[in-house]
Amino acid sequence: MSDARRFRQGLTRVQAVKWGAAAGGALAAGGIIAGGLPLPAVSQPSAAQDRRVLEWLLRVEHLQAAFYTEAERRGALSGELRELSQVVGEQERAHVAALERAVGRGASSRPEFDFGDATSEQARFLAAAQEVEELALAAVNGQVPNLTDRRIVMAMGIASVEARHVGWIRDLAGRNPAPQPADAPATQDETRKAIEATGFTT
Repeated sequence: MSDARRFRQGLTRVQAVKWGAAAGGALAAGGIIAGGLPLPAVSQPSAAQDRRVLEWLLRVEHLQAAFYTEAERRGALSGELRELSQVVGEQERAHVAALERAVGRGASSRPEFDFGDATSEQARFLAAAQEVEELALAAVNGQVPNLTDRRIVMAMGIASVEARHVGWIRDLAGRNPAPQPADAPATQDETRKAIEATGFTT
């Protein structure tokens, strides 16, 4: 039996969405509080929908990968923040590569971003890293129910790593790494607004 089939037997798509929404709690994502977000739309999964969803998640991952890549290039961070930018940056670039392979031909290219001093000033970097990681985690959680079994497993693997990133960053910021028993999802529209609120898009 495949991992995806085991997942479906243990937790249906609708149960997963309802459980995530019921968990509530505050999840700051570009000024959006995710506790109380509406349920993400759940439509019949298909290969065509997989492509649309993965294209969207690729755009989110482009933001993260670009953020850490620029921080590494500028070389202004030190200590554990420098280590974080290197480790997390490598993993976000791996996410981009995996999603590009999954999407196949015609995958979107990396958008242009302007991170200002968020990739070179220690305190600003830490705050921005938490912001982009938490919005990315909410974005992935919001799209899992819209994927076919094969892609659900992939998205869940990315989500678990994003959650580790959030925990690491929150710990460095002196905040509770796991303040809630579950993370609430965000829709594409809510994630798009959160990304725009960062001021990093050009």
